[in-house]
Amino acid sequence: MSAAKPARARASVPEAANAPLSELDARLANYHRLYGGGEEDDLYYRMTRDIVVSGRRWRKLANERIKAAGQTMARWETLFLVAFSGQELTQGDLARLIGIEGPTLVRMLDLLAKEGLIARRQSAADGRMTVNTITPQGREVIDRVMGVTNRMRAELLQDIDPAELKVTLKVLGQVIDRLEEMR
Repeated sequence: MSAAKPARARASVPEAANAPLSELDARLANYHRLYGGGEEDDLYYRMTRDIVVSGRRWRKLANERIKAAGQTMARWETLFLVAFSGQELTQGDLARLIGIEGPTLVRMLDLLAKEGLIARRQSAADGRMTVNTITPQGREVIDRVMGVTNRMRAELLQDIDPAELKVTLKVLGQVIDRLEEMR
């Protein structure tokens, strides 16, 4: 395992003016020199930037760590949804939940089925639709990947105050809800 990198300093917006600038903050300052903008704009920018950056970094690290199980986060996410959605999911349902295009998902589902991780069959309710169910081998893959990602979560979050995590969850829930409303 690599040595821990120093934590990136976090400052509230008013304190940010006195804090040393990170590369991303320097870009924001350069933008404001040309286009203006105030503290609220900075706060919104920093929030959305940090959501995007943290998501990308999580996915990249998770992909690196679950590669040993022969998986990717996209495959794992698909397996997890098929296994634990509580209902049979069509290709369209899965594509919407995962946020990928139908043809890309069909190729992945075909491969997962070929590997014996999911079973695909025509829907009893509508014969035009294909539904996907998890297989015992698929559950084994989910268990291996969950072991890896659970260790990652603990490593990442163990030193953060649970009360702060709850506030973060509340805020992110609101962001997700608003994004859904904006679609």
